[in-house]
Amino acid sequence: MFLNYLIGNILYFFSYFIPKSKKIWVFGSWGGQQFADNPKYFYSYVNKQKDIKPIWLSKNKNLISKLNAKGLLAFHTYSFLGIWYSSRASVGVVSHGLVDLNRYACARMKIVQTWHGIPMKPVLLSDKKEHAIKKRKILLKMMFFFPFLKKELLFDRSLIICSSSSHVKELLRKVFGNRSPLYNVGFPRLDGLFKTVNNNLICKEIISFKSEGYQVGVYMPTYRRKGEFDIISFLVKNKSKIEDQLIESKSILYLKVHPFDYFKIKDTFDSELIRIISNEEINNDIYEILECFDFLVSDYSSIVFDFLVLVKPIYLLVPDRESYISSNGDFVYDYLSIDLPVVKSWTELLLLIQNKREIKNLENISSKYHLNKDGNNSERLYNEIIKKLN
Repeated sequence: MFLNYLIGNILYFFSYFIPKSKKIWVFGSWGGQQFADNPKYFYSYVNKQKDIKPIWLSKNKNLISKLNAKGLLAFHTYSFLGIWYSSRASVGVVSHGLVDLNRYACARMKIVQTWHGIPMKPVLLSDKKEHAIKKRKILLKMMFFFPFLKKELLFDRSLIICSSSSHVKELLRKVFGNRSPLYNVGFPRLDGLFKTVNNNLICKEIISFKSEGYQVGVYMPTYRRKGEFDIISFLVKNKSKIEDQLIESKSILYLKVHPFDYFKIKDTFDSELIRIISNEEINNDIYEILECFDFLVSDYSSIVFDFLVLVKPIYLLVPDRESYISSNGDFVYDYLSIDLPVVKSWTELLLLIQNKREIKNLENISSKYHLNKDGNNSERLYNEIIKKLN
């Protein structure tokens, strides 16, 4: 790592003297491994604007080939062109941090932090676990020798950090600090909820079920690490009971789990009423079909906040609150504050679904987290960036 940092310093100073272009923006997400999340949706929007040349950076060669085949400009993060465009770019758009781009060739680049969800769990400055605090202190000392770290650690150096309401702004301040440049432009990935891809096979399947009188929901639990509550076993043990109640309520439940959990369940779980979604079926993007569902079941996931923009029922199934807090630390924002139905068992949950329980003040709850519900977040973000650059 130390050698990489020394070489990175040279690259950083090189990029400092390269003239920047307001017309070149670089994008990346999920550590440079995926074409996904807020940067994906924002890239797609910017790609339609004549004045900007958007470049996607990735460390995934297969992904780069796929994007190039679609006619999109994508380069390996550490290739000559990847380094050149990074050095020339005036704007860098990320979902997590500079790990999504080239953290070394970023001098004088303005960072747009779209983030990857309104936080419930402790992360960045809100993470008070001892090892997280210790790591940050070490990095803060190192940044005086390795200046490229400043953009990663000092969030007030960003151009824009996306938010979606005054309330969400306060939550994000716990993550990024009080000096962070937060703007209520909304999150670009939510634009996908207003532009459903109806030719997707799963979406067609859902529409067919609805035409037969079924209500169709999706279950998206948070990933639990090794040693934490086994949410998949919790589902499998209750499979017969769940299917019986789904029949009674004339409901279908789709299951979208973390890729690690998907491989645990894909060959052993067979059900006509509980249908597993793979990443391949949705092009690694649940936002293309999320609007099709009538309701969401989740727990500590930020998908809860995203689904609220649709003003549709959300149920929280949380059988492991105490052990989850013990393992991950206190919530940055407790899900109990959202005023959504919370249950501990599948029986309780399915009774709510069967009775189609209405959630009081759902529109008000939605508006608390989303100032805008129109599918134009990318446009707002783009206009704000242009304003800041001029």
